[in-house]
Amino acid sequence: MSEDKDIPYIVIEKRQTSLAAFLWGAAVGAVTALLLAPKSGEETQQDIREGVRRLRDEAETKLTTIRGDIERHYETTREEVGERLDSARGELAVRKERAERAMRAGRDAAKKARVDLEKRVAETKAAYRAEVPAESGASEEDE
Repeated sequence: MSEDKDIPYIVIEKRQTSLAAFLWGAAVGAVTALLLAPKSGEETQQDIREGVRRLRDEAETKLTTIRGDIERHYETTREEVGERLDSARGELAVRKERAERAMRAGRDAAKKARVDLEKRVAETKAAYRAEVPAESGASEEDE
């Protein structure tokens, strides 16, 4: 017998967790509890009904809470998006007004530059005509 204690041995443990194993164990435990319960069948059925009713009530309570949380989150998000849109629209209006003012100023500057350029061209033509002798103009006509 002491020889058995001195012999080394190997223990192999296989640990595997899965939902199916848990549910199978829960089902086996529930069936065993029902079979070995010291209560009568009617009492057990009543307990099961009460348990199911409690679970249903808790589920409804949690669902109501979750629904309320989701609705509050939706409203908050909707308000934030609305505020951001309003802000973006305001910024867009400001930028549009600035662009329109810049375009008007550019048009006005272009008109002024054109008028100034036309005036200078007219002045240059007048000065050129004043410098050209009248004789050369006549000789050109003769030819």
